[in-house]
Amino acid sequence: MDTLSHALVGIAIAGLSGHPLTVSDPIYLASILGAQAPDLDIIASVRGKFALLRQHRSFSHSLPGLVLWSSLITAAFSLAVPAVMLKEIFIWSFLGGLSHIIVDFFNAHGAAVLWPLCRERRSFSLLNVFDPFLLTIMIIVLVLGLPARETSLLFFGLTSLYVFMRYRLKIRATGWLKQYFSGSMLRRILVMPSLKSLFCWDFVIETMDTYHVGHIGALNQALTVHTELAKQPLSTVAQGAQKTVLGEFFTAFTPFSYFVEYQAADQQDKFVRIYDLRYFFNQSFLHSATIIFGTDQQPRESYINTQGHTIKIPC
Repeated sequence: MDTLSHALVGIAIAGLSGHPLTVSDPIYLASILGAQAPDLDIIASVRGKFALLRQHRSFSHSLPGLVLWSSLITAAFSLAVPAVMLKEIFIWSFLGGLSHIIVDFFNAHGAAVLWPLCRERRSFSLLNVFDPFLLTIMIIVLVLGLPARETSLLFFGLTSLYVFMRYRLKIRATGWLKQYFSGSMLRRILVMPSLKSLFCWDFVIETMDTYHVGHIGALNQALTVHTELAKQPLSTVAQGAQKTVLGEFFTAFTPFSYFVEYQAADQQDKFVRIYDLRYFFNQSFLHSATIIFGTDQQPRESYINTQGHTIKIPC
């Protein structure tokens, strides 16, 4: 979720204390800092963009990560404001951080909440990273001028109602997709917020022999299939690609990866392309990888392509 939304949720968390909103109140400061702290994993970008992709929403968005962030915030308060109750600071910063990973769990990119038991980013896929409707609801509630606790209860009541409405719309769209593909042997269905419109859902349908990628209306059954990809057994080279640094990353990054092997006419090298089927925009997949194998069947070069940027990754 966007930074402003996380901050507003942090304010609402602190408001449950009943303290009037003021930036000098340690409870509000701890909650807001806690609500922002998990995204401090952007410091991984100093080691390159791929390091950021691997670390973002991983350890920092897990329960052990929350303990670390809350401890650091509490230590900072102990140095800057020695008179505060450190146990109280830890609790409110932890609750702020918990709100962050819960909100991120509800949006499409997800979070590795169960790290280190599970390194995959899990998601309930109900919200986009930036949801203007949800942000508007949050701002309106906070500017009404109600007492702090009443503001927070209204805040969480209305945001929960909005999320529940999105959930019901998702369930209905999933039902439509099951009807549409009823003639196929369905294995998995992923329905997630559309990259183009709040009034649509993007989907990936896996059948016994095909992946279908497209979108469906949130309020009606208007359905478009962008592409259909035949499932193929993984070759020896593709299996080798799975074991590379990039291949292992894609396995943790997306539950829907698709491998394509090909060989350029003027080269002896073999190429393996891996696509993240979840994000299809402007006639192409936003996230993909290329792993190049030499004549010895060993990976020689690898690249990740994300949102128009190509990054070389060590094999």
